[in-house]
Amino acid sequence: MITIAQITTMLSHGKKLFVSGKESGWKNRACFACLCLLLGLIMTAWLLLVFHLSKVGIGLVNVIIVLLFGAAISILAFFFKSVRCISLLFLLACGMREGRNALVAIGGSIVVFNNVKNILGNLKILADSIICNLEAKRLSLKVMPFDLYIKALRSIYKYAKQIFFNPFSDIFRISDDFQCYAKISDGKLKILLNETKQQIQTVSSDISSLLDILTVAGRIASLLIGVSIILIGTWMFLKKFLGQNNAKFEKSYITKRFVEYDAARRQRNAPCVLPFNKKEQNVYIRIPSLKTSKKQKRKMVLFLIPVVKNTLIWSLISFLDFMLYWLIHTVSDNLQSLHPVSVPIAVSFAHTKVDIINLHESGRTVSNYTNILEIKLFEPQCAPKPELSLSTTWVPLGILISVLLFLGLISAFLIQIKLLVIASFYPDKELERIAHLHQKILEERSQLTSVTESQRLKKIISRADFWFPIITRKHCVKSQ
Repeated sequence: MITIAQITTMLSHGKKLFVSGKESGWKNRACFACLCLLLGLIMTAWLLLVFHLSKVGIGLVNVIIVLLFGAAISILAFFFKSVRCISLLFLLACGMREGRNALVAIGGSIVVFNNVKNILGNLKILADSIICNLEAKRLSLKVMPFDLYIKALRSIYKYAKQIFFNPFSDIFRISDDFQCYAKISDGKLKILLNETKQQIQTVSSDISSLLDILTVAGRIASLLIGVSIILIGTWMFLKKFLGQNNAKFEKSYITKRFVEYDAARRQRNAPCVLPFNKKEQNVYIRIPSLKTSKKQKRKMVLFLIPVVKNTLIWSLISFLDFMLYWLIHTVSDNLQSLHPVSVPIAVSFAHTKVDIINLHESGRTVSNYTNILEIKLFEPQCAPKPELSLSTTWVPLGILISVLLFLGLISAFLIQIKLLVIASFYPDKELERIAHLHQKILEERSQLTSVTESQRLKKIISRADFWFPIITRKHCVKSQ
């Protein structure tokens, strides 16, 4: 059974082998090659994840690009120490400020290309519904109420024909043909509706095409910008550490090698700084450690501020999308639930019935024709059906925000790991940083000691018994 000590020894040997890459023996060379291959596989998996999050797609071309990229990293890492160092720093930077900016850019693209596109789509659906309702009303004008009036006129004519126009119906009959029809001049309205519909289709098609182009271009741009941000941040970190002023870089971290350096100075009876006093323990942190100082906590808060700000912006855009969906859906349901408006149509006509034989039986008669016209305020077939994109937006955004919050909490620890990694690859530069930090702590202590002695001297000089020792002594004797 493998013990924890054996696992620690194996990891330490693997770390030493990966950093140096110069160990002799075929076993060590094979193990080193496996470590380089593992680094290439990790970079390949990272790139596949980035392609998936940025919605660029994982097609055959992208898979080939990813595999070639991973193979190139593995081969270059086998020969160059700088490639191994930059690759590890790059992976660590994905969880720090550079990676945060890249993930925020990806989250913004998700919101823009889902919610904004859905808002424009729902507006088009609403416009199509209004045009459909107007078109239905135009067609209904040919049916009602004019057909009811035509029926009423025909009924009046039929009744008048039998009683008024042919008083001698018993003797002979009059044959005639009564035609009544309505002509509606809706050509201009039809042309206007068609033009409006065509304009809406044209604008919608243009916006849809533009959004599709922007979607593809934006996803590719967000991917390139995000990777570029991480690469630039990694390069700047490496440049600061390897530069001439690297001694002032990350001065608040105490590594294991710093402890060894201080112990070596102690053996030579040179000034030492360990152990730290209580005030120094709050400033300088021995790494790796989960302990964080006030400065690091402030950095964590600064790390999370852009995350919270962008989350609020994304929530506002999604809220507008939801409110438009809810407004269209609610208005549509309420309009469909309205009962048709019943408009009674009544036509009355009066006529005088004349009896040739008995004139005294002639009289005036009033007849009525009634019907009911039902008008629908909103056509059911024209009801808008809006779409909601919250699920497609907030499922990836929820994962993205959770990752950002987790990275914010461990950002201080990642900085420690990042410093330990680059110190392992470049020990000479790390020694310069340690010597400068050691000297800086000694100077701070000497200044603190001189300040303390001057304060003690000022306190003594401000006392009255320093200037008048005899008078103050007599006063004390008398009081006793």
